[in-house]
Amino acid sequence: MQKNAYKIIALTLLLMLLCGCKQSRSLGERAIVKMVYLDESGGQVQAGLVVFTCAPNSDTASVEGQAKIYTAQGKSIEEALYKAEQQQNKKPFYAQNEILLLGPGAARNVTPYLSYFADENAARPNLAAFLTPLTAEELSECEDVISDVVREGERLIGMGADEQDRTQSIFEINLSGTGGLDGYLPVFSFSKEEKEFRGVRQMVLFRSGAPYAVLEDAAMQMFLLLNGKARQLTVNTQIEGRVVSFRTQQLQLTHTASTAGGAPHLEVCLTGKLDDVTVDGAPVADKEEAEMTREINAYLNQEAEMLNQATFARGNDTFHYAWWLKLYDTAACEALLRAGTLYDIATVDFSSELKPV
Repeated sequence: MQKNAYKIIALTLLLMLLCGCKQSRSLGERAIVKMVYLDESGGQVQAGLVVFTCAPNSDTASVEGQAKIYTAQGKSIEEALYKAEQQQNKKPFYAQNEILLLGPGAARNVTPYLSYFADENAARPNLAAFLTPLTAEELSECEDVISDVVREGERLIGMGADEQDRTQSIFEINLSGTGGLDGYLPVFSFSKEEKEFRGVRQMVLFRSGAPYAVLEDAAMQMFLLLNGKARQLTVNTQIEGRVVSFRTQQLQLTHTASTAGGAPHLEVCLTGKLDDVTVDGAPVADKEEAEMTREINAYLNQEAEMLNQATFARGNDTFHYAWWLKLYDTAACEALLRAGTLYDIATVDFSSELKPV
């Protein structure tokens, strides 16, 4: 009889759990976190949460309400985030957070911040990381524009490869063991003084978690193209002392691996069409078209070589050139990688072969 009583009690408890007898928290009781900010200053971690409030019946896919920014600091990431959460009286809800923003102090070594979210099981698969020059104090003064910043950030994250896709998710970032980040992060730029969002105009290259180069304009676009994050270029630059503007169409990259002088060699070729070419604001005359095309191709070759020296030649293989080389000779490349010499002896040549429309 006693055993049966125990069974009945256990079954009752199980049914209560399965039926969800515990009241779940409604959306109206939650603070919807749409952006997380982290920085480091004076040995303290600075945390900021961009939070939206919503009506109890709101759809989780479209949060309405006023955006608020809550900041705090602590000795660790966990402590700083916890204290920021305590700045308001609702339960934080992170399921919609797609943006991680790292301030100027955190940018000196981004590895612990990226690793924290990469190791966090609750992090969204599409959580994307950006840098910002704003300190936590400056961020807290941006409530008037922060809603627009969040929307633009989400738009950038949702862009496809046909546009300038400048983001990468936390789980795409190459955290090379204990060495840190090898790769890049875009800079999320907005101004509290001018009350405007300025988009992504810069990208920062990282090696072992530390920044070492900043890319802008054409160099940034070429970087995205070589990284598979874009399929077109829209360039306004100076070539031979003249202001040259052009757009591209139907771009395609081909990779051909071989051996040159006993060392792995990769040829990267860009083909496609040039369109809307102007020089000093005027369309190119027919008789100058061939020469201008040659100069633009030479300019793109120079940009690609600069990027190669800033990335692959330094062991920052953000363009995955080693993968293409291994397709040609896996054993040889793997041996060179183990010896730590592949990036020293392998060579990469880039050739732009764009033609007029």
